[in-house]
Amino acid sequence: MEQRDVVAGLRQMQVGLCHPIGAECRLISQQLERLGMTYNQVWPPVMSDLLGVDLVVLALVPEAFIKIDKALLQTLKNKIVVSVLQFESPTVLDLACQLNSSSLLFSPVKPFGVLSAIVLAVNQHKVREDLLKRINKLEGRVESVRIIEQAKRFLMDTSGISDTEAFKIIRNRSMDKRCSIEDVAHSIITAKDALESALGENSPVSGAHKTESKPKVAGSVVRIK
Repeated sequence: MEQRDVVAGLRQMQVGLCHPIGAECRLISQQLERLGMTYNQVWPPVMSDLLGVDLVVLALVPEAFIKIDKALLQTLKNKIVVSVLQFESPTVLDLACQLNSSSLLFSPVKPFGVLSAIVLAVNQHKVREDLLKRINKLEGRVESVRIIEQAKRFLMDTSGISDTEAFKIIRNRSMDKRCSIEDVAHSIITAKDALESALGENSPVSGAHKTESKPKVAGSVVRIK
């Protein structure tokens, strides 16, 4: 990506500058203005002032530790965070990690490096979001497979059909109903749970897949409406 494209994207963001007023705060604000970024200077960090921002430049100083409670921490974790560190310590680094800081600036902050830290933070945040989307998509697929397999097993146990035949029933029903295979499988599992709940331990539905010693009842075929 070309540099002008990066800067153009940054100009669309709302920035929360959470830093005590002073020379370092003025330097960071000057760099934000140079980049054409819209920002609000906020100190101490307050949740109501940060809800609408996309990127937070946050000074990790003792006063910030006092103000960042669980609610504010959760809010900041969903933002792009550039943490400003005055010193390195286990406590400071732990908070930076809890905030999911995408980049760091080290005090005293110099003009050179502010843009790089912001660009890196935006990029890392995007990479993390893309990975989370892929993970959620994969988890959804795994859950769909689990539901379909459970529905097939139910049909196989109660109707004495093969795996292939059970899948064909589910697939054909999804085509007839013009819905997804997952929706049909879910409706089968819902019906199964309802039958087991209504009939309890005497239900042939619940007993069909718990033991292979019991003979199958002739004509015990589950029909999907």
